[in-house]
Amino acid sequence: MDMAVVTLSSKGQLALPLSVRKKFKMARGEKLVLLEDDGSIVLRQVSRLEQGLDEEVFSMVRAARAWAEIAKGRSKRVSKAAFLAELSKW
Repeated sequence: MDMAVVTLSSKGQLALPLSVRKKFKMARGEKLVLLEDDGSIVLRQVSRLEQGLDEEVFSMVRAARAWAEIAKGRSKRVSKAAFLAELSKW
């Protein structure tokens, strides 16, 4: 996962770094979905929504909640085998 720091303008605008725009083939006018959950913000390209929007939003909410738990130190490290075993239960 890559990370970039952006600055909010006085008009509330964000400028995405050129490296991010190139990586995701983003052009002027690109539509993004913004999800806020428990103090986290997630952006996704509308053009790249591969699942139905309901499923995508659900996934984004779960991801935002997971990152919030990690930020609070409520995560744990597990082995690959344990992770795959847990994943198979889903």
